[in-house]
Amino acid sequence: MGIPLALQRSLQIKPLGAHNGVVVIAPLYPLTQEELRAISQAEAGLPVMEQPLDRAEVLQYLRSISGSTAVGSKLSGDADYSSGFSAYLLEAAEAQASDIHIRLMNNGEVSHMRRRVHGLLQAPTNIESTVGKRFITWVKQRSGLDSSEHVRPQEGRFSLFADGVTLDFRVSCSGQSEGETMVIRLLDPRRKLSLSRLTSHPELSHQLAKLVQIGAKQGGLVLVSGPTGAGKTTTLAALTAALPLDRLKAVSIEDPVEIRTAGVDHLEVDTAQGLGFAELLRAVLRQDPDVIIVGEIRDAETAEIALRAVETGHWVMASVHAGSVLETVYRLTSLLPPDYRELGRMTLQSRLHAVINQQLVPHSDGRELRIEALFANPPGQQVLWYDPAFDLATAAGCTYFPRV
Repeated sequence: MGIPLALQRSLQIKPLGAHNGVVVIAPLYPLTQEELRAISQAEAGLPVMEQPLDRAEVLQYLRSISGSTAVGSKLSGDADYSSGFSAYLLEAAEAQASDIHIRLMNNGEVSHMRRRVHGLLQAPTNIESTVGKRFITWVKQRSGLDSSEHVRPQEGRFSLFADGVTLDFRVSCSGQSEGETMVIRLLDPRRKLSLSRLTSHPELSHQLAKLVQIGAKQGGLVLVSGPTGAGKTTTLAALTAALPLDRLKAVSIEDPVEIRTAGVDHLEVDTAQGLGFAELLRAVLRQDPDVIIVGEIRDAETAEIALRAVETGHWVMASVHAGSVLETVYRLTSLLPPDYRELGRMTLQSRLHAVINQQLVPHSDGRELRIEALFANPPGQQVLWYDPAFDLATAAGCTYFPRV
């Protein structure tokens, strides 16, 4: 097969061979026409056919081509350790790693590094303490952190440029009782999730596409919920990217900015400067936006301002920490100030278009994204979220997708 390994990892596919002049591949998620064309070009223009394959088998293949190289071969060497460190991080990005964990021990135990790939933390790779110390120092210096501080928690970020792509790395480090720990989050713009790859359920995909069409024409509210690490930011980015951003003014408020979307103004929370979600949201409303993305609604002030923005005709998409569709609505309502709660509930009943709750569920070969969703049909339909007799499965004016 002539499909480059980098393209296989990027599109998350397993080549199955060529039959009768047709290239057959097994994708982890449904591919877009643009992605299919990229595969065809790599195969001298041959047509491409997708063939379903057990998810565990595709994941196992992707891990087998992850390009995992002995850490020592990249990180050791005194002559040009900076190049080796950069090469290791770029290789981790090509392997679809989302995080790198470094545990530096000072009590005689072996230090090690681990990658998280497709939601699964890989087996640790042992490293020499001198190499680990040098790597952590190098990352701190690139991130603008104090490299002499080994106890107090620090956070920063830096970028590397390779093959025409700028990769961002978010760093968090702190001391621990027996040494130091650091986690590096890899933010690869090539890894953006399109709506077509968010779910393999055809009707749910159709509802998501309709949701984007509504957002381009009228105001309303979309809530994306789930626990930490469930991919809420990625889903919000996919919904945002699907909008006709050439005709809309879109502003995103995040803490921190993780996924940058062309055509969107990204604002980053900075509590040290008095710029929280609420303060930035107020400022954004004075900038004539059509679409507002709130990285997280976590307090009463932000919840109220977001709903008032919906009342004035803006399209607002936001994330909330909650475990289910109904819990999402109850959680948001509980955050509202008492003097606004009744009006806020009325706004939710008439302007809440969809709730998407997602969880990463343990799988035999990693973790799998499972979605529970509820859509109000038609848009503006009064949904009696607070009726004790409200049943998601049978509620009138709703389309419900249980988590399966």
